[in-house]
Amino acid sequence: MSNLAILSLQYLVALGTYIVIFRVYLQPWFKAQPFGKAVLPLLLLHAFRYLGLTLMVPGQIDESIAFGALQIMAWGDFASGVSALLAAVAVHHRWSSATALVALFSLIGIGDLIVVGHTAINAGVFFADIGTMWFLLVLYAPAMLLAQIYIAYRLVNHLRGQ
Repeated sequence: MSNLAILSLQYLVALGTYIVIFRVYLQPWFKAQPFGKAVLPLLLLHAFRYLGLTLMVPGQIDESIAFGALQIMAWGDFASGVSALLAAVAVHHRWSSATALVALFSLIGIGDLIVVGHTAINAGVFFADIGTMWFLLVLYAPAMLLAQIYIAYRLVNHLRGQ
């Protein structure tokens, strides 16, 4: 099997596992919470996206991958993490800008997911040695995807007044 096939299989199994965990254990709690209380722990989970900066550390990723591509992916993750942390602080302190900052994080985070996927495919990341980043992709990334989707879902409903 190719790296991409193995990574995809592991990602899908992790995603399925996280969906079951969410549906069985977490969704009932999240559903009962108001917007701010529901999105706060998910925003804090996204704050760890600063880990993407590891892509730019020499020796962590196959040197055949263009450094420019690694920078795009690393800084996109970092921007997502910082915006998530800022939104989390705003939500926690009930700032009037909290909803706008959650929306900003959602735009940055979703935009990053799109750009990172496209950049990684074009740079050949999934066919190279990605070292410890493999574990982030198969353990952390699926959880981030689900959290990103749920935050966006709650944000849209919050803006609609539901």
